[in-house]
Amino acid sequence: MLHLSRTILTLLLAVLPFAQARADILIGSFSGDINVRRPILSFADDANGAAAIPLRVMGGPTSGLIEPVAGVYEPNENVLYVGDFRGQSVSAFSTSTTNGDPAPLRAIGPTYTGQVHGLTVDAAHDELLVVSSCCFKVFDRNANGDPSMKRYVQWGGLSGSVTQQNYPSSIVYMPATDEIAEADTDSASPYTPKVLVFNRTDSGNVAPKRIIKGASTLLGNYAGALAYDAPSRKLFVGAYTTNPDLSRSARIVVFDDMANGDVVPLRTIYGSIAGLELPATSLIGGLAIDPERQRLIVSISDYAAAANNKILVFALTANGYAVPLQVIAGPQSSLPTSLGAPIWMSRDRIFRNGFQ
Repeated sequence: MLHLSRTILTLLLAVLPFAQARADILIGSFSGDINVRRPILSFADDANGAAAIPLRVMGGPTSGLIEPVAGVYEPNENVLYVGDFRGQSVSAFSTSTTNGDPAPLRAIGPTYTGQVHGLTVDAAHDELLVVSSCCFKVFDRNANGDPSMKRYVQWGGLSGSVTQQNYPSSIVYMPATDEIAEADTDSASPYTPKVLVFNRTDSGNVAPKRIIKGASTLLGNYAGALAYDAPSRKLFVGAYTTNPDLSRSARIVVFDDMANGDVVPLRTIYGSIAGLELPATSLIGGLAIDPERQRLIVSISDYAAAANNKILVFALTANGYAVPLQVIAGPQSSLPTSLGAPIWMSRDRIFRNGFQ
């Protein structure tokens, strides 16, 4: 009888995480005005269609947020880290307070953070990894106030610099190789897009270990969004090519995390059926991965028309002319212009890693 009870309990524990786990898709945006605070909107991870409405809205003077354009959920700490472009800060919030106008648990900036473009967290080494207008920077994960950097890789425009950093727009940490990857562009015309890979521990004037760049990569005219799936060791890059009529053919290209040079992507998501043929004022604002449902989350950002802003959700293994599994758009979604990068956040910490 005891053996049977244990068997039933084991089966229940195996099923419950999939049956009851809840998660959110969060999105912030640029305002273009330091006097205008943009909130973070939260949607259910299965939200779909024009009827999708935000479950929660977070922002206000207590939160300190002005332009929350990037972020990452850190599951070990169960904390949401938010990068604020115009606020020049990174703030950490409890996942239980991502509604209304909560105070952050802690916040760093503005002296060394600068205008934050992207961030990620390496919990194993207690580090917060940030890209701002010039550089890859590292802070202590638990830092508060206006701390100095732990280390940084310098701007590539300095005399004698070999870093090739120009204006990095997003960053991911790849634990399998203990490296970071960042999306960037060359500093001179035609401003060729590229993905730079550095050791996590690099500092100062150091050359990239690898560079993904060239016509075969399909990075087109611009690549500004990154996501990394650790279990499969795949790097996802959001890019676009400008057409003669100035419209943009966007795509998500997928590489192995050891890719280097002018390499052909392993997979590419593209086409009108995928929602990736865009007007001249739109681009891929960011990428995120939902590890529980095995989904790729894509924000489409338009600076001119709020109606063009949307969130697309694909299967993580999608390829080619893939139809989105979900599309969050329309007036009820309250999506503003100039979306930032999406954030996936679990709301059931107890189910995160097998009840540990």
